Amino acid sequence: MCFVHDMMPLLHLSVLQHEAGIQRIAGPHFLMSLIHESARATPVCHEADLCVIGGSCTGVFAAVRAARLGLSVALVEQNTLLGGMATAAQVNEWHSVNDTSGTRRIIGGLTLEIVERLRHRGILQEIAPVHRGQFRFNSAELAVELDDLVRTHRIRVFLAARCVAASRVGSRITSAIIEDRSGRRAITAPLFIDASGDGDLLRHAGFVAEKPAVLQPVNLQAIVAGFDALPSLPEWSDLQLLLAAHDYPEANSRPWHFPVPGAPALRNLFGARLNGVDAGDADAYTAALFEGRRLHRAYLDIVRTRAACAPLPVVAWAHALGVRETRHAHCHHRLTGDEILHGRVFADSIAQGTYPVDIHSVGGTVLRYLDGYEERLSRHGTTTRHRWQPDDAPVPACYHIPYRSLLPLEADNLLVAGRLLDADREAFGGVRVMVNMNQTGEAAGVAAALALRASSGFPAVPPATLRAALNTGGSLLLPQSKE
Repeated sequence: MCFVHDMMPLLHLSVLQHEAGIQRIAGPHFLMSLIHESARATPVCHEADLCVIGGSCTGVFAAVRAARLGLSVALVEQNTLLGGMATAAQVNEWHSVNDTSGTRRIIGGLTLEIVERLRHRGILQEIAPVHRGQFRFNSAELAVELDDLVRTHRIRVFLAARCVAASRVGSRITSAIIEDRSGRRAITAPLFIDASGDGDLLRHAGFVAEKPAVLQPVNLQAIVAGFDALPSLPEWSDLQLLLAAHDYPEANSRPWHFPVPGAPALRNLFGARLNGVDAGDADAYTAALFEGRRLHRAYLDIVRTRAACAPLPVVAWAHALGVRETRHAHCHHRLTGDEILHGRVFADSIAQGTYPVDIHSVGGTVLRYLDGYEERLSRHGTTTRHRWQPDDAPVPACYHIPYRSLLPLEADNLLVAGRLLDADREAFGGVRVMVNMNQTGEAAGVAAALALRASSGFPAVPPATLRAALNTGGSLLLPQSKE
């Protein structure tokens, strides 16, 4: 994987002009002005044992596991909903929690706790037989379950808040600076977890974040009515010429939809993949939201015309893009595709999964499974299947994510969790899905409790103790041999 290091835009710039507090600088591709702000004192609004940046399921699970072990926890989320991709982006499917045989559960903990909560409310669909996906849920109802989870664990939550700066002394972060409706405020803690997905705390604290040269595409989801009345969807090949007249990019794949559990008349429509979007760039993110909504409307209008049906109205837009990848922390171990495809065992394994290596591109999607098979899904909707391994190749029960891939270099009191973990392009294509990332959050939260108890930093947490504590709390980590 080719990475580009994030750098402040002031590097390699020449000062052109400095007057009235405004500095104009030139770079290789731009001319910009800088406003010099006065030094200011930022009030501390909260002190906690642990501060978690990012309230996806990964971040929530980190906060809850730490709270269950006695820590006071602050949780900062930029959206108005907890749950991240599962709620704000309406990605309403969790993948298999079983091993490659399909007979043994290898993912437990808070993922299964939430599954049981949703099942109890009748808003969970179980998929059978399990291929990749295993559970579909109602995203709006999931958000309320997460609200209840953090409230019952007395976690201090900051919604519609973003980490905009950090203070650091040596290898230790001393505070996270947030901005929300109350203004600019600071949260202090001896321990921090960055589960923001984009490395908000990691980067502001001056630790290395790397951005792949080629990013996986983004999607935008919409809740749509009227699909249940259609006997079938028109063939994709019949729609493409009509969509071309609406400036619908030919390189995009066919949209697909899932039912919304508890609302049988509604579908969650996953629109065209938007390739080449850097969702870590604010202007690109904004443009992708506009383009995603435009493409949804074009597709729904053409389907309606072709099927001669009633309108297919959008009744709700996702609050956020479905983002697969932006940045990765530079950690003590970079997980590789070879390691996950061959089920390499790590002595410090803290998560495990079986979702295939899933690489999206303009030409389609390649899915490489641990059982030795590979699927190629074209953008036209056709699927071909063949083996990438010999017929007699051993099949691992699962792959593993090591604790070291959550531990940023040079950091003593910071862990990353979720898609910020250190992995190459192939490995990330497999481990990035939510059932895997949820486990990294739980591991980070338990590691925080162990570090605080021992008055140590994250690098000193013993892997065997961490794994034992995870399993005691409901995780299903398999026995490991030493590397």
